[in-house]
Amino acid sequence: MAGSAGWAQTADDVVVSSDAESRETTYTAATAGCRIRWIVSSLEINRGVVRHRADCSLPLPEQVPLIARVMARVLGDFAGADAPRTLFWGRLYPDARQDYLLAMRLALAAKRSELWDATRGRTRVGNVNDLVRKLSNDAPIHPELREMFSRSGLDLQVAAVEKVLVSEAGRLPFFERFPKGEIQATDKLPYDCMMWFAIRRRR
Repeated sequence: MAGSAGWAQTADDVVVSSDAESRETTYTAATAGCRIRWIVSSLEINRGVVRHRADCSLPLPEQVPLIARVMARVLGDFAGADAPRTLFWGRLYPDARQDYLLAMRLALAAKRSELWDATRGRTRVGNVNDLVRKLSNDAPIHPELREMFSRSGLDLQVAAVEKVLVSEAGRLPFFERFPKGEIQATDKLPYDCMMWFAIRRRR
């Protein structure tokens, strides 16, 4: 979907703007304390890839209606060969992010898994990226997003992760939010990474 630099339009509370120089189209929806953007590139190398950006103080479940509005508009504008097939979520817990839900779920999934050594802070088998991908899908850590895509006939799975961060649980800002007695302050757990989702039409 191509456009000229600087044009923008609004429909269904989603603002669509296009930049000819970067060849990107940005879809934005906002409410008090929250702004969601999905960025779609028309470059062939990035065909079908959507980048998610959130400037939001709301927990993920409260962000979902806003994300769903953006998703609906993107799915309406890009179909067939141009339909989104990859969602780049970025980091689970960026600096100063108030929404810790995905990060906390990942840490819990690791603690509950026999494949993660919480004492040493590393996987017992394979590499950490593959394990975090598996944990994220099996738990899963993103049920709200899965349900949102499912309502559009789509399946969402974590396809890849990288740059996994591990910390002693007691050093995490949301340590007190863990279920009482399940996580020890000295447990070393993954809590952040860069994440890519695969989007597929459900059969």
